Amino acid sequence: MERHSKKIQSEISTLIDKELEKNTALLGINFGTSGGTFIISNFKEKITDLKDLEITAASSSLLFISHNMLKASLNQDISYNLIAGKKIILVSIMSDDVSMVAYLNRKLAELEGVDNIIRKLKAFTIKVTAIIVTSEIIKEEIFVAIKRAIPNALVIAIITKEGLPIKIQATMPESTISAMLSALYNLSDILIGEMEFSIIAGENGSIIIHELDESRILCVAVPEADESNLGTYIVRIKGIIESEL
Repeated sequence: MERHSKKIQSEISTLIDKELEKNTALLGINFGTSGGTFIISNFKEKITDLKDLEITAASSSLLFISHNMLKASLNQDISYNLIAGKKIILVSIMSDDVSMVAYLNRKLAELEGVDNIIRKLKAFTIKVTAIIVTSEIIKEEIFVAIKRAIPNALVIAIITKEGLPIKIQATMPESTISAMLSALYNLSDILIGEMEFSIIAGENGSIIIHELDESRILCVAVPEADESNLGTYIVRIKGIIESEL
């Protein structure tokens, strides 16, 4: 499975290199899953101090929030998200279970035509997504794996450590659950240092908060309060996280 994933990553990396070579305005491309799991990233030059994992988590969160806002206000699905800086343009695209973020040289992009570049990036994202969704990468994606391993989960949430939602399955508003999870994680981390996981136990259910990586936090709520059974859930979650690393 690991060899298969590396082969897919190598194939996508080659495609990204060709895309970067064809378009002088393109400075770099990052692909991840909708759950914020990093897949591949290629850059012509250093653009940001953010790590690949952080770019993926932030762009997945940006697309998640933008999609939900567009859906709630205009009842439409997101096509793309564009952020223009003084020198850089950032374009994010979500396709099925995959997120893509591209960094553009603003001056060169505007000379070529930003609309034209976005059309090319959409086509490229669809092409890469077709490769990813037929591979083992999506099957190994953390959100999907948690749903499969804990089918009775009442809440599954992946957020950034800053408290931004990346992917959430819950009845509670996404902004509320994200803010509360971030606060709980950071307070726990202050009290104990290098927190790995915490459990909030009730009479008939419990919430498990677990660090995913340097950028993300996972929350799983289960209809279980027995301490010995909660240990089983922790083991499942740890196994999924370790298999992703």
